[in-house]
Amino acid sequence: MRASGDQLGPNAASILASEHWSLIATRSLIWNEAMSRATVFLTVLSASIIALALVANATGFGSETRTFGLVLLPVVLLLGIATHIRLIQINTEEFQLVVAMNRLRHGYLTIEPGLKPYFTTGQHDDEAGLVTTYMLEKPTQARLWLHFLVNTPTIVGTVDAALATVIVVLLGQAADVSRGFVVAWGLAAFVAVWGVLLARQRSTLRPVRHTTPRFPTSADRG
Repeated sequence: MRASGDQLGPNAASILASEHWSLIATRSLIWNEAMSRATVFLTVLSASIIALALVANATGFGSETRTFGLVLLPVVLLLGIATHIRLIQINTEEFQLVVAMNRLRHGYLTIEPGLKPYFTTGQHDDEAGLVTTYMLEKPTQARLWLHFLVNTPTIVGTVDAALATVIVVLLGQAADVSRGFVVAWGLAAFVAVWGVLLARQRSTLRPVRHTTPRFPTSADRG
């Protein structure tokens, strides 16, 4: 049985609004952290590339350059992987916060049902409501995959895969392996790292999909 506006009580709107502002503030904080982490990683990466270029210029691209790269780049890769994992966690938290705000909007509409035509974002705490809040036009599977492939964790993961490729190539050159094997190993490293990171990233929506919604979209459609 659904609650009516009267059953929620006279102070329901102000209480829901207070909770809504708390969720908005939390959402702002985690996105500030996401941008800061991505910026730190890219700054360290840029500084490392400049340092590597200066060493290469000073040593004539010799074995010293390779050694310096094999010492420096794994540290940058570790930072990149840590950044990627934290960005995935932030995206998961973001989705949970959006679902929570959808639930609050459902409460607003319980109090004032006549406001429904004026709401653009979702009012249901399921995956369909989440997609509505993000205002994805015609959310087909292909469009959802495109949205998934262009977000920040994917970009960081791609940079991580490229870093892993460079490290493998440097290792191959240090071992005096033929160019064909070096290229093959580099491609394999890129695909392996990129695939593992994206497989981990696919778990972002798991908390939403594995939680029973209190106000599912299908209930209103039915």
